[in-house]
Amino acid sequence: MSFPSLSSGEDVAGIPGRLHLSRNASAPVTPLKTRPMSGLWADVQRSHLQAYEYMCHIGEAQQWIEGCLGEELGFGVVEMDEGLRNGVVLARLAQIWDGASVRKIFDDPRLKLGWRHTDNINHFLVFVRKVGLPECFIFIVTDLYDKKNIPKVIYCIHALSHLLARRGMANRIGNLVGRLQFTDDQLQQTQKGLKAAGVPMPNFGDIGRELAKEINEEVEQEVETEDERRDRMLLEVEDSIVSFQTLCRQYLARQALATQKARLKLAERNIIKLQALARGALLRRLLARRRNQQRGLTSWAAKLQAIQSQARGVLVRRRTQKLKVGLRTSSMSILKLQSIARAKIAKNQHSQLTKVLHHPKVIKNVVGLQAAARGALERQRQARLLYALQRAEPSVIGLQAHIRAALVRRRLRAQLARLHDARDVVVLIQAACRAFMARKRMLNLIRGLRRATSGIVALQTLARAKMVQVARKELSKTLAKTQVIVAVNNFQTLARAALVRKQHREQQKQLDFVAPDIVGFQAMVRAALVRNEYWAWRDHLHRSQLEAIYLQSLCRGLLQRRKFQNKLKHYRDNLHKVVKIQSLFRANQQREQYKQLTLGKNVNVSTIKNFVHLLDDSETDFQEEVEVEELRKRVVEAIRENQQLETDVSELDVKIALVVQNVKSFEEVVKARKRHGADSAAAHAARASVLAAHGDPFAGPNTLDQTTRRKLELYQQLFYLLQTKSEYLSRLFFRLSRIDVPDKTKRVAERVVLTLFGYGQDRREDFLLLKLFQMSIQEEFMAGQTIEQVASAHPMYINIAFNYVRPKQVTFVKEALQEVIRTVVDQEELDLESDPVVIYRARINLEEMRTGMRSRKPLDVDYVQALADFDTRTEFIHHLQKLLAATKDFVAAITSSTKRVPYSVRYMARETLAALTMRFPDQPEEVYAAAVGRLVYYRYINPAIVTPETFDLVPSTISAQARKNLGEISALLTQVTSGALFGDESPWMMSINTFVEVASKQMGDWFLEVADVDSAEAQYHAHEFLDATVQPKPIYISPNEVYAMHGLLLRNLDALAASRDDPLHSILTELDGVPNFGDDGSYELHDARDKAITLELTNRFAVVRDDQAELKALWVRAKRGVLAILRVQPAKDLVESLMQPVTDDHELLWEEIIDTEMTAERMRQRNRRMASTTQADSSYRLEDIRTQSFRDVKAHAIFFLLELEKQGKVTRQDGYQEVLNAIASDVRSKHRKRLQRQQEKASMREALQHLKERKKSFEEQIKSYHDYVDMAMTTMQKGKGPKRRFVMPFTKQYFHLRDLQRSGHQPQFGSFKYSAQDLYMKGILLSIDQFSPRQFDRINIVISSNKIGIFTIEVFNSAHGGPDGSTLIAATDVRMEDLLQAQFENKVSLALFDGMAKMNLNLLLYQINKK
Repeated sequence: MSFPSLSSGEDVAGIPGRLHLSRNASAPVTPLKTRPMSGLWADVQRSHLQAYEYMCHIGEAQQWIEGCLGEELGFGVVEMDEGLRNGVVLARLAQIWDGASVRKIFDDPRLKLGWRHTDNINHFLVFVRKVGLPECFIFIVTDLYDKKNIPKVIYCIHALSHLLARRGMANRIGNLVGRLQFTDDQLQQTQKGLKAAGVPMPNFGDIGRELAKEINEEVEQEVETEDERRDRMLLEVEDSIVSFQTLCRQYLARQALATQKARLKLAERNIIKLQALARGALLRRLLARRRNQQRGLTSWAAKLQAIQSQARGVLVRRRTQKLKVGLRTSSMSILKLQSIARAKIAKNQHSQLTKVLHHPKVIKNVVGLQAAARGALERQRQARLLYALQRAEPSVIGLQAHIRAALVRRRLRAQLARLHDARDVVVLIQAACRAFMARKRMLNLIRGLRRATSGIVALQTLARAKMVQVARKELSKTLAKTQVIVAVNNFQTLARAALVRKQHREQQKQLDFVAPDIVGFQAMVRAALVRNEYWAWRDHLHRSQLEAIYLQSLCRGLLQRRKFQNKLKHYRDNLHKVVKIQSLFRANQQREQYKQLTLGKNVNVSTIKNFVHLLDDSETDFQEEVEVEELRKRVVEAIRENQQLETDVSELDVKIALVVQNVKSFEEVVKARKRHGADSAAAHAARASVLAAHGDPFAGPNTLDQTTRRKLELYQQLFYLLQTKSEYLSRLFFRLSRIDVPDKTKRVAERVVLTLFGYGQDRREDFLLLKLFQMSIQEEFMAGQTIEQVASAHPMYINIAFNYVRPKQVTFVKEALQEVIRTVVDQEELDLESDPVVIYRARINLEEMRTGMRSRKPLDVDYVQALADFDTRTEFIHHLQKLLAATKDFVAAITSSTKRVPYSVRYMARETLAALTMRFPDQPEEVYAAAVGRLVYYRYINPAIVTPETFDLVPSTISAQARKNLGEISALLTQVTSGALFGDESPWMMSINTFVEVASKQMGDWFLEVADVDSAEAQYHAHEFLDATVQPKPIYISPNEVYAMHGLLLRNLDALAASRDDPLHSILTELDGVPNFGDDGSYELHDARDKAITLELTNRFAVVRDDQAELKALWVRAKRGVLAILRVQPAKDLVESLMQPVTDDHELLWEEIIDTEMTAERMRQRNRRMASTTQADSSYRLEDIRTQSFRDVKAHAIFFLLELEKQGKVTRQDGYQEVLNAIASDVRSKHRKRLQRQQEKASMREALQHLKERKKSFEEQIKSYHDYVDMAMTTMQKGKGPKRRFVMPFTKQYFHLRDLQRSGHQPQFGSFKYSAQDLYMKGILLSIDQFSPRQFDRINIVISSNKIGIFTIEVFNSAHGGPDGSTLIAATDVRMEDLLQAQFENKVSLALFDGMAKMNLNLLLYQINKK
C-alpha cells in the first residue's frame, strides 16, 4: 500500500492531525501581486487546507478499500478519480460481501473506458442499496463515470465504511488528516478541479452522526485508538510537559554557556593577541585609505580653500557693506540680527555646497569636467600662441638675421682686437720677412748685375749721357722762362693733394674696419636720445592726464559721430536694400536651420532654440487632440453599434422564423425589440446596482471593494498584456483555426480583438495591431507544409484584418474601381457568358420562345458540339472579346492604384512575402506573387467586384445579368492572379492563355510592388520609447465580452503560456476562474453586463517591466534639463552653455519661464475635460523641475549627461550632440503628429459618414421587423379571451394542481405532470440514466413555468416515497430561446440534468407549445 509520506509539520494544539496555519507556510504567491499579501494569506492557506483535507479523505478511502480487498491498488491518491471510473474496484468491493449479485465484472485491459463499465458501477450501487445505505449518501453513475461529482463518490465510500462497521462486516475507516503530505502543485490542481466542478464539498467530519440520523439509530461511540489515547493523555499534561521542556532547555543553555566560557578562558591570551593584531590591521588599513583619500583631495582642498577664502571675502565684504547701510538707516540690534541671519544662510549654503562637493560621484564628475575644461583651455592657448608665431614668422626671421650679423661682427671685432694686441710682434715678423725678401731680391740683383756688368755699364753710360743731355736742354729752356716759381708751386700742391688723398684712403680703410662698432654706438646714442624724449613726453602726459583723456574723448566722440552719421545716411539711402538683405539672410538662415532639423544630423544649439517652441502644446493642439479623441470614441462606438445592429438583425430574423415555425409567443421578440431604446440615466444606475449586487468589478469606481478593485486591475493588466504582447493573440488565432470551436466563439474573439485595438483608429493601436498581424502571419506560415496549403488556408486573423481595413477598403475601391464597375453595370445589354454550352442552351431557349415549337437541336451537348454551331461560336467569340476588353480595363485600374492601397494592406502583403521567402526559399517570384495576390486581390479587391452594392459603388441593387458579368470578370481575374493557365478543366478558355500569361506577369509585378513598402517602425516612427511615451487609449467593451475572452484564454492557457512564470499565466491564475451567472436575476445580470463600459489599460505590475526603463527615464530627464538650460543660457554649443556660471539674472529668467508656463497651463485647464495623452510632449514640461532653482536644474542636467556618458550613449567629444539630435527628433515627431492628427480627423469623419449610412440601413431593416411584430401581436390580441382549461377530476393532473394550490406555489403560467412512461411512449423521452424503460412507470416528470420563456422540468421517483409520496431526483430550468437555438442548429435530442436524461427536441417543443 503506497501513500505519500507522513507530514512532519506542527499540529494545532488540542486538535491532533489538524494542520497549523502560519504566515511562513509555503503558498504559491502570484508574481504579479504588487501589494502586500498580509490580508489574504489566511484565505490562500484556507483554500489549500480544504484541498488537503479532501486529499486526505481520498487516502482514507483508498486505505480502507485496500484493507478490504487485501491488496494494494494500482494507483495512488492523486489518480484515485481515474482509477475508480471504470467501476472495477467498486465491483470487486461489492463482490466481497455480495458475491451472488456480482457474478461478472467487466475488465478489459485493451479498453480504457467503455459504456459497459457502467455495469460495474451499477453492481456497487445495487450493493449499497441492499445493505441499506440511505439515498442521500449514494451517488449516481455520471458522478463517477463522467467525473461530475467525485467528492460525492468518496463521501459514499466513507458512509459505506461506517455502515459496514456498525453491522460488523468491516473495519471502520481510518483518519489520515494531518498524516499525509502533498506538493503545492497537487493541492493547486485539486483546488482548481473542485472549483471547476462547482459541486459542494460534503461534510466528512459528521458522516457518522448523519448516517445514524438517516437510519434512525443511536450515534455510535467511537473507539479510542492508541494514537488518540496517547494524544489525549499528552494534551492533559501539556502544561507540565511544556514546563519540563523549558527547564531542560534552560539547563542545556547553561551547560553550553559554561562550556563556552571555559573555552574562552583557556584561549584568553591568544584571543587578546588576535584582537590586537586585528585592530592594528584594521587601523592601518583605515589610515592607508584616509591617506589615499587625502592625496587625491589635495588639489581639491587647495581649490576648495581658494573658493572658501573667496566666499569668506565676499561674505565679509557683503557683511561690512550691509553693516554700514544698517548703521545709517537702522538701529544696531536690527543690523546685528540681519547679519546673523545672512551668516546663517551663507553657512547653510556653504555646508550644502560642501556636502555636494564631498559626494564621490560629484567629485568624480566635476574632476572629469574640470580636466576637460583645462584641456580645452590649454589647447586654445597653444593654438593662439601658434597662430601668433605664424603671423610673426617674417619678423622673427629678420630678427634672427640681424642677430646672426651682430654675432659675426662681434666675432670679427674680437679677432681684430686680438690681432691689435699682437701688433708689434706681427710688425717685427713682417719686417723680418720683408728684410729677408729684400735681401734675397738684392742678392739676385747683384748676381745679375755681376753677370751683365759690362753691358749695363755701357748702357748706363749711354743713358746717363742721354739723360744729361736732355736735362740740360730742358733746364736751359726752363731757365729761359719767367714762370718757373708758379710751376713749382703747382707741383707742390699736386704732391700735397696726393698725400692727403692717400691719407684719406688709409683713414677710410680704418673707418670701414671699425664701422660696426660705430653704428652700434650711434644706435645707442640715438636710443638714449629717444628715451629721453619719450620720458619727457611721458612725464608731460602724466602731468596732463585729465586734459589728454578729455581731449581723446572729444576726438573719439567726434570721429564716432561722424562715422555714425555717415553710416546712418548710407543706411537711410539704401533702407529698402537693407531690409531685403536682412529678410534674405533670415530666410536663408531659417532654411539652413530647418534643413538641419529635418535631416537630424548634428543639429546645433541655435536651431534647437529657434524651433523649440514647436514642442509646446498650444490651445489649438489641445482642442484638436480632444476633438480627435472624441471622434475616435464615436467611431469605435459606431462600429460596435453597427456590429450589434447587424447581430440583432440576424437574431431577429432567426427568432421570427422560429416563432412562425413553432408558434412561439412574441415576448422574446418584443424583449429583443426593447434593446434598441435609449439608455437613460436611470437605466445606467439600475445596471450599476445589478452589477454591484453581484460583486462585478465593472459596477463603477464608487461600488468597488478591495477584492473587486483588484480584479479590475487584473483585467486592465490582462488586456494591456494582450495588446502589447502579440504572441499571445497570435497563438490563440493559430489554435482556434485548428480546433473545433463554435462560430459564435470565434466571432466574439474577433470582436474583442478589434475592440482591444480600437479598430486601428490611433497610431499606437494601429502599430500594435499590425505587429499582431505580422506575428500571426509568421505563425501560420511556419506551420505550413506547402505554399499552396498556406495560400489557400483561411486562418482566423484574416477575418480580423479585413474587418479592420473595411473603412479604408471602401475608400480604395471607390477611387480605383468605381468607374470600371459602373461601366459594366450600366451596360444593360452586355453579356459576358464564357461557357459555350450555356450560350448554346440560351440560344435554343430563345428560339423556342420565339417560334413556340420545340427545337430540333440536341439539348445535352458538350463544349465541342456547342462550338460546332456557327451562331454559338460567333456569339462565344464576341463574348470572349468583350470579356477580355473589360478585364484589361480592370487590370489597368488595379495596377495604377498602388499609391491608393492602404498601408495596412501593403504591410500585410509585405509580411506575407517575407514569411514566404523565409519558409520556402529558392522559389520563383511568380509563386510568391501568386500567394501575395491571393491575399491582396482575392480577399481585398474581389469582394468589391462581386458585391459592389455593399461598398456603395452603385446606387442600388444591381441586376442579375450585371452580377453575372461581374462574376465572369472576377473569375478571369482570379485565374490571372493565380498565375496558372487554363487547362483541361476549361478547355474552351485555352485560346486566351496568351492574355492570361501577359496579365499574370503584369499583376504579379504589381503585387510585388504593393509588398514593397517600409516597415511599420519606419511608417509610424516607432522607436524604443514609444510604449513608455504614448499613453494607451481606453477601450470600450462590455463585461460579457471581457468574461468571454477570459474564458477563451483560460481554456487555451496551456497553448498560450506553458510556463508558470509567464505573466499571462500568473494573471489568469490570480483571477481564479470566470464569474458565473447567479440563479436569481441571471437574465437581468446578463443584460447589465451586455452594455459597453470604459476599460483603462494599465501596466503597473513589476513583472511586466521594461529593461530599458531607467535608461529611457534618464534620456527624458537629460533632454528636459538641457532644454531648460538652452532657454536660460543659450550659447554657440551645449558645452559652452553648461560651462557658463549661474547668476541672479539667470534665476530671475528661469522664474519668468516657469510663471509663463504655469499661466498657459491654467488657461488650458479651464475647459479641459480629460487628461492629455501626449506623454512624449509632457516629458518637456516643467512639472517635475519647476520647484527647483535654475542652479539645481543645471546641476541635475550635468549629472544626467554624465550618467549617459558612462553608459556610452553620449560623448563630450562632439559636445553631447546626441542629446540635441534627440530633441530635434522630438520636434519633428511633434510636427508629424500634428499632420497625422489632421489626417486622422479626415479619415474618422469619412468613417463616421459611412457608418451612419450602414446604421440607417440596419435601422430600416429592424423597423420592418418591428412592423411585422406589431401586426402579429395585433392579430394575436384579437384571438385572445379568457380561457380556463378543463381538468378531468381524480386524475394525476387534478391531484397535482390541488397539491400546488394547497401549498401556495402554483406557477403563474401553469404546471403539468406526466408519467415518464407516457412521454416515453410518445417519443418525447428517450432515456434516463440508472432507470430502464420498465421502471418509467415509477418516474413522474413535471413541466411548469413561472417566468416568460423559462420552463422548469423536474423528475420525481415515486418508488422512494418522501413526505409527498415521491423523491425529487433532478430539476433544471430550460429557456425557450435555447430550445429554439438548438432546433436552429439541427440538433435532434436535448440532454438535461447534466446528461442524466435525453429528450426529443422537436417533440418537446411541440408539447410545450401545445400546453
